[in-house]
Amino acid sequence: MEDNDRVTALEAFDPARERPGYWEQFRARILENAAFELARRREAARETVAAVLSGWSRSLIPVAAAAALIASIMIVNEARQQRQPPPRLVLEDMLGGPLGESSFRAALGAGVQSNTAAFLAFVEEDTR
Repeated sequence: MEDNDRVTALEAFDPARERPGYWEQFRARILENAAFELARRREAARETVAAVLSGWSRSLIPVAAAAALIASIMIVNEARQQRQPPPRLVLEDMLGGPLGESSFRAALGAGVQSNTAAFLAFVEEDTR
């Protein structure tokens, strides 16, 4: 099939074949429907960077202020938590069970030296 035959075969699908002026009307209808969007785009093309930033400032400044306030509250809370000493670890917590009164007396005694043997004796005393 040659190119002329293809053109002739496709002419049957051309809407302007039976209605002269179809493509001009089609273009006019599209431009009419798109008039609002085209006007909006022409107006947006005229805006400067300063005008856009000025428009954003109404919503951007309060949001930035709120973010700064939240960040400062978080920083103050973090600093306050770091100033407080961490909770003390009790020997009961390390061993996972309750200790007897004699063990506490031995641990709190003034003359007790901390070494491995004393610690093992301290732990073994309550497990018996």
